[in-house]
Amino acid sequence: MIKKIGIILLFQVVVSSLWAIHPRIYVSDSDRVAIKQKISDQTWAKEAFERIKHKIDPYVERHQSEPEWIVSRLAMYWKEGERYTQCYLKKETWDYGEGNAPVPTVRMPGMRTWNKYYNVPLEERSPYNKTGDMWGVNRADPSAPKVLVPYKESGHMIRSNNVEILTLAEEASFLYWLTEEEKYARFATDIFNAWLLGTYYMNPILDPGQSSKGKGGYEPGGICGYYDYEQIHDDLALHAAMVYDFTYDYLLAHPHPHLQAIGKEMTEVAGTVFKRFIDIGFVRGGKTGNWNVNGWNMLLRPILALEENEAYPDGKGRSYYLHYLTTESTPYHDAIPDILKSYDSVTGLWPESPGYSFGTISMLLDFATLLRRNGIDIIADNPVLQKAALAVFPWMDDRANMIIFGDSRGGPANFGTFEHLLTYYLQTGDTENASRVAAALNMGISTGNYQRHSADWTHICTYVAAIPESGKIDSERTSYSPHHRLIIMKSEPSEENLMAVLYGGRKGYHLTPNGLALQIYGFGYALAPDASGYESYWSKDQVYHQSPTGSNTILPGYTEGEVTVRAMEPRVNDGSFVNAQSLNPYINMADMEAAEKRRVVAMIKTAPDKGYYVDIFRSDQADNDYLFHNVGKALRFETTAGQLLPLTSVDRFETTYHRGYDWFKNLRRVSCTNDFKAIWEITSGEQPMSMQMWMLGADGRELYSMEAPYTTLQKGLTPDDVSMAPAFTPTLMVRQTDNNAWDSPFVAVFEAARGSASVIGVEKLKMDRAVTALCVESEGKRKDYILSATSPDAVFSSGKHLAFQGTFGLITELPDGIEQIYMIDGRRIEKGKYAIEASKPVSVSVYRKGNEWFYSSTGKATIKLGKKVYGVEAGYHQPLK
Repeated sequence: MIKKIGIILLFQVVVSSLWAIHPRIYVSDSDRVAIKQKISDQTWAKEAFERIKHKIDPYVERHQSEPEWIVSRLAMYWKEGERYTQCYLKKETWDYGEGNAPVPTVRMPGMRTWNKYYNVPLEERSPYNKTGDMWGVNRADPSAPKVLVPYKESGHMIRSNNVEILTLAEEASFLYWLTEEEKYARFATDIFNAWLLGTYYMNPILDPGQSSKGKGGYEPGGICGYYDYEQIHDDLALHAAMVYDFTYDYLLAHPHPHLQAIGKEMTEVAGTVFKRFIDIGFVRGGKTGNWNVNGWNMLLRPILALEENEAYPDGKGRSYYLHYLTTESTPYHDAIPDILKSYDSVTGLWPESPGYSFGTISMLLDFATLLRRNGIDIIADNPVLQKAALAVFPWMDDRANMIIFGDSRGGPANFGTFEHLLTYYLQTGDTENASRVAAALNMGISTGNYQRHSADWTHICTYVAAIPESGKIDSERTSYSPHHRLIIMKSEPSEENLMAVLYGGRKGYHLTPNGLALQIYGFGYALAPDASGYESYWSKDQVYHQSPTGSNTILPGYTEGEVTVRAMEPRVNDGSFVNAQSLNPYINMADMEAAEKRRVVAMIKTAPDKGYYVDIFRSDQADNDYLFHNVGKALRFETTAGQLLPLTSVDRFETTYHRGYDWFKNLRRVSCTNDFKAIWEITSGEQPMSMQMWMLGADGRELYSMEAPYTTLQKGLTPDDVSMAPAFTPTLMVRQTDNNAWDSPFVAVFEAARGSASVIGVEKLKMDRAVTALCVESEGKRKDYILSATSPDAVFSSGKHLAFQGTFGLITELPDGIEQIYMIDGRRIEKGKYAIEASKPVSVSVYRKGNEWFYSSTGKATIKLGKKVYGVEAGYHQPLK
């Protein structure tokens, strides 16, 4: 019998050792040599590794002589007698705790909602903090004195503190595995053990009032996690799992004294804690959308840290849980096959705002890397993953920042999505797709928008050593997402690119009812963006930032709903995301209608480093406020002759159309029915950056100069960080009263300039319910005749030998003659002896390069250039012969 038992125990030890092979989540021991070689041979990997060491080493060295220093800065219930084992929340805020554990337990965050503070540096935080009050820095004004924030008002500061310290442990554990220096393991495991034991004795939070839409504890339902008010933020185990994986052997060899005292194995306690996070996460959070993907992101590392099913009494180990991520959806979470159905098959876009759209694909490709190590390939049969990754390029500006709309905050695009795909394609021998994503990475590197040396330890482990040479990624002039009701226009790449975003409002999907809105770019920056400086959904100023008052639109009237694209060129065909052809290398235009509003936006390049925007905005109601926010330091109004318009301060608006008006400050006003200029001073210096706007006059108008709230909380998103918190955003409002803005639309010409602007005058030719015609004069005596009609049947003619019938037209005249003619959905456009004519609506462009003329056309047309007459068929960029 004894011999038989011995054999059984030996068998269990052998099986257990097979289950317990660590590390395995991102790497295994067999990868160590290759990763060391990567660091030795590749500059980017060496710099990334040295940056991690430089960050971690001072803490590790201090730990040798002060082992309590880092542990004491964990946010715990340190006080004897108040080492709670059960916490309760009330109205999404920590209410009280009960019980007293034999060791300090990990402190729950004080509240679900954000506050305006972030933690002071680690060195300035209180050791063995018994109250939970946190020293904070005002996010909107970092130069203000630090403030002691009460525990119940601390927002995410508690969780952020613990995540920061666990991340240090995670990075140190990687260094331990790679270098095999024990000092890193000691540092990492001392933090891990304090966290593990402090979590082991804590029951999941209870919510008697169900403010989290559930009771808490282990009961299904609601959004609460094990250690956070939202399961999608329940990320302590995510970091702890990596410490466990990398230091597994060290933890076994150096068991914590408390574990020995209670007779528990480290693996049992760790498995219990990780499974609590997983089991609670499985029945909480959100079934669909970014909540679902973010929820899985919290769970995947802890799942992969587990052993196989047979290692646990309930039979639920790694494979059990992975099945519900990779294969079978549950009432609480969609699995990957259902997740991928959310991506638009045409655009590759996630239905939510940009931050969520590209955050989800980044996480899914990270999942793909980890799952493949477990023999599960989610890329091979899902080409939408590549489409979703590449969809970022149309939604990215020249500085590789994502566009901002909805509740997005902007910031750099995540090139890691392409790194994950490149690794996969090279490993699977797919050279064609490897070349495609390598082109995306090389573009980011060549333009300075992506730096590989900024990689973290996971990237050192998973990215290929060197990116292959490749061709160029295709660039688009126009992209259109019907779901997002959003058009992006980009000029042909040159010295200085133009870019504009035109879109309608939408509720839900983290999008906003912002009206028919416009954003204008200059020098790679969104100079006239949507406001995105609010701290959270619970912030008081959210009513401004996430509404029409934070957008460049017209109030009152349309804020959300279906849009109709009346015209768009370059055109995006049905079933496409980006344009396949363009009529003209120098012009983009879009004409969008929503309810009672219609907006025509054109971008016109006048030189490789110059260009301007035209905005023709109609609103079929008697009273309208035209809002335009531009980042900068100051705003002034001038007559077209350059004289300052005198402004009078007013205390308040006589009429408001939205609660967001309350956030406009320092109101100054002047009556002005004539044409005028508005000039935003953005930066100063030898070549000051400015935005200059010419607006045609109309009856019943007052101009307001206002200080709107700051545009952003993020550094680097605006030139010299202007209009970043705590600064303001200089904003124009043109109030038009008792004058229908369909008959008398708002017509503006914008130019972002360094030094002097190139536009020197704007003349009104006609403005009525059917047609708007104007002439824009630029340096070099260039004149652009711009024609816009609400119906292709509308007819316009003038004494300047100018005629037009179509939706949109432009004729450029230089001192030596006509330079280009451009007609969208028209039958006729003419100036003097130059004309385009067609028997039915067609889009045609004729332009001159040197002494040679070229044309593009969507159908049959007749082109007259002086005495020469040409009949043309559909074609693009063909010489006229």
